[in-house]
Amino acid sequence: MARAMALTGVLATAGVLIATAMGPVHAGGTHQGDPISAAFPDIDVPVGGTAIDPLGPSLWSTKGPATYTGAKVSYELNGVAGVSIAPSDIGGGDCDQPSATRVVCTDPRPLSFEGETIEQYLPVVVKAAKTAEAGDTGTVTITFSAKGVEAFTGTSKVRVVEGEERLPVTGSAAGTIGGLGLLLLGAGTAGVLIARRRRARFTA
Repeated sequence: MARAMALTGVLATAGVLIATAMGPVHAGGTHQGDPISAAFPDIDVPVGGTAIDPLGPSLWSTKGPATYTGAKVSYELNGVAGVSIAPSDIGGGDCDQPSATRVVCTDPRPLSFEGETIEQYLPVVVKAAKTAEAGDTGTVTITFSAKGVEAFTGTSKVRVVEGEERLPVTGSAAGTIGGLGLLLLGAGTAGVLIARRRRARFTA
């Protein structure tokens, strides 16, 4: 028991250090639905660059394993100058882009839930021009629908940050994170025996 508690403390400390080094994670809104719930993450985009991650809803079934067809996700960006959205090449859907601030994606494949959360479903890429102003914030209205699922809507915030604030970490900070990563890797096997985390999968 003492050994397990000590290991848990090491993992918690390492996790705090990594979170501090990488900066805050921005949470978005959620939709508690039936039969599907969703989370809508917020995102930072650097001036003159592209957000590190694509923007898309995380979906999970409230009915257990299930499969749906005719899934559709639409995005509408408002309230921020110099920022645009575009279909992502990792989503695997069929997307139309009526404008630089609107994208509509449909999925020709069945959408299957097997107990896990599907993250960044049919996502878009967020970019900011060099003319964008750091500190400006806009919203992306995201609407999901499928056959047998009533359409629901959520919003994600898009915050424009300084060009280097959220770029990949290099130098001494990268060395610190690398060392912490090795610590977590070494403790990972034992950690799995202590706690079981929810599994997530990406669609392709």
